[in-house]
Amino acid sequence: MIKRRHVIYILPIAYIIFSLFIPFILNLHFSGGFSLDALIDNASKIRFTIFQALLSSVLTALLGLPGAYLVGRTKIHPVIRRTFRVMSSIPFVLPGITMAIGFFLVFGKNGVYTRFLNTFGLDVRILYTFSAVLLGHVFYNFPLFIRIVGEAWENIDGYVIEAAKVDGASGWEIFSKIEIPMLLPSILRAFFLTYIYTFTSFSVVLILGGIQFSTLEVAIYMYSRVTFDFRAAATLMIFQIILISFIGYFTSLKREVHEKHHYRHLDNFPKWGYVFFTISAILIFIPLVYSALSGFLDYYGKFSLENFKLLFSEDISYLTGASLSEVVKYTLVISTSASILSILVSLFAGYFSVRGKRLQYIVLIPAAMSSVSLAFSYVLIDIPVLLKIILVHSLINLPISFGIIESGWRNIPQNIIDSAKIDGAGTFRWFSKVAFPLMKNSIFTAFVYSFTISVGETSGTLTLAEPPITTFAAVVFRLMSSRNTEIAMALNTFYFIFVVTLFITIEALRKEEH
Repeated sequence: MIKRRHVIYILPIAYIIFSLFIPFILNLHFSGGFSLDALIDNASKIRFTIFQALLSSVLTALLGLPGAYLVGRTKIHPVIRRTFRVMSSIPFVLPGITMAIGFFLVFGKNGVYTRFLNTFGLDVRILYTFSAVLLGHVFYNFPLFIRIVGEAWENIDGYVIEAAKVDGASGWEIFSKIEIPMLLPSILRAFFLTYIYTFTSFSVVLILGGIQFSTLEVAIYMYSRVTFDFRAAATLMIFQIILISFIGYFTSLKREVHEKHHYRHLDNFPKWGYVFFTISAILIFIPLVYSALSGFLDYYGKFSLENFKLLFSEDISYLTGASLSEVVKYTLVISTSASILSILVSLFAGYFSVRGKRLQYIVLIPAAMSSVSLAFSYVLIDIPVLLKIILVHSLINLPISFGIIESGWRNIPQNIIDSAKIDGAGTFRWFSKVAFPLMKNSIFTAFVYSFTISVGETSGTLTLAEPPITTFAAVVFRLMSSRNTEIAMALNTFYFIFVVTLFITIEALRKEEH
């Protein structure tokens, strides 16, 4: 008879097999598989995608490294440091379309920066250019770089720095010969994560650059939803998965600085830091604020409630294929179902992973696939659209959900688990009375992150959605693409407030845990 423990161990593996591998293989079979001709025909798109991702990552690193230094290694007021860290993390939990709206309002034809430059007789057009794509990617990924490298900088032992100073090392020698080698794994991880995010960019490229700047992600979507060239889509998907997997493997080769020390060496806050914060405000925080307030702004950037009047007075179904009530209903159903599913799989996989069963290698496989690639695996599969989207969203959420919940499992002392089992507690009783109270914050945090990601997921949903089944971010994207910006911005403000509220709740829980 199969033990319950073995059944639970098999469940995450079965989930990945049936929700990822089987649809992927069937879709490759139905679409005709790999085509070298399709790869050659799309060589220009491949070159552009690789180039723009590389340039975006370099620019992000150039801006992110000084920011990481200021946050992790200088004497800055704790409130300012915490505020900057929270504010710089907000873009990471928001969808690309929300970030694009902020850029649209700041750098667009009637954007605040454009109008400011026009007062000096400068006719600068950034939107729908390659520069807009680069700026959008830096804006979107710069906070990630600061968070990863900044935290690693905080963990460097201050006594090592002091010893180097006693030995007569200059500031540059300490930075180049001590800190950079210790930070290199974190810098590489941040760089390659940025590369992956910009390589698979969808909303930012289309909204800020336009269709003339087509990345592989955009091309896969166009082939699967517009031209129905499924073999070309499958070919580009395979190429993208191989490249992302290679980068992901390379990123994991070196270990980062994780050990925390009681003594931290902090430099005085430099004068150039004020210049950096000013540039950050211009590039990051002002577009962020404008995105949050977009619902209250008219075409010329003036305060108005017309956007909300349009939202609640017009039937948006003729624009998006779904009424506002249907958008809310399906968004809640999809996001809640996908989040619960990813958390259940993460709970099972995380339990065995911390006990050396290496299930993390199985459940992290979806991280090697972009949203469009995951969704394309289901395009030719004959199951209900709602189920398709829920499964794809759960796969998108799984790597983050698993990371949070596995950390929660690791924080439970093994002796507590052993004591409960010795006392004869069954699996359900042990989890509900022992594990859950100790892990409830981790589970809630994982749910909020998964729910937020699912609500904001755009490209995968657009690939599969059929009216009236859609989600919030997909509707905002369709409205922006059809130039119905007023209604899109009103919806965006509601979403922004919702996400930021959840994010602040997560930070409060994290502080409570510490």
